[in-house]
Amino acid sequence: MIVPTDIHLKLENRIAEFLKVEEAVLYSFNFSTIASAIPAYSKIGDVIFCDEGVHFAIQKGLTASRSLVKFFKHNDVQDLEKLLQEQAEQDLIDPKKAKSTKRFLVVEGLYFNHGDICPLDKIMNLKKKYKVRLFVDETVSFGVLGDSGRGITEHLNIPIKDVDHISASLENAICAYGGFCAGSSFIIDHHRLSGLGYVFSASLPPLQAAVALSAINILDSKPDLIDNLRKNCKQMHSILSK
Repeated sequence: MIVPTDIHLKLENRIAEFLKVEEAVLYSFNFSTIASAIPAYSKIGDVIFCDEGVHFAIQKGLTASRSLVKFFKHNDVQDLEKLLQEQAEQDLIDPKKAKSTKRFLVVEGLYFNHGDICPLDKIMNLKKKYKVRLFVDETVSFGVLGDSGRGITEHLNIPIKDVDHISASLENAICAYGGFCAGSSFIIDHHRLSGLGYVFSASLPPLQAAVALSAINILDSKPDLIDNLRKNCKQMHSILSK
């Protein structure tokens, strides 16, 4: 089982502070982060609506949950609403079952397999309308999107508290090991009991926790890094497109 040290606790607190959420929890391996988070909350009898373009770790989390998974076409908000409406109609037919069924929606901020951005602003409208719990995976968007690298919510100016659960990697833009989940204390405390990749794992190496902590401090103090990254991406995209 993970036994956090002072540096691990500092990193969790720093991530929560940086994202402006109540709490964060560290995982020692990025792949197991979202793969553990999904089955920690969604079980047999629950329903997950998921973009068909999600990366492999999310796919493994969906399988491990043993929930009913309904895929919608990649970044197709209309197709998602169609599935949500169908579910709403089924719930009216069997209200007793509907009362015990939890509904989740899983998307990525920046899609690992496609390189395009999630239309989260439109998806938020459906989340509120159909009352589903929203998981946003920021494996490749944390440290990349937004004016200060806080991810898709900052990029699209969406209050982060409106997203139920955020997962992200420390192995990409942050150049360390592991990953984390962030959100309200009510949501994140559940990981420490039910996140299998957290409970049945060793801690993130303290040296790597220090690397991640320093990287986030640099990112927070030098917002021009994100601006330079965006310029480089546009330039590279322009060159490759030719």
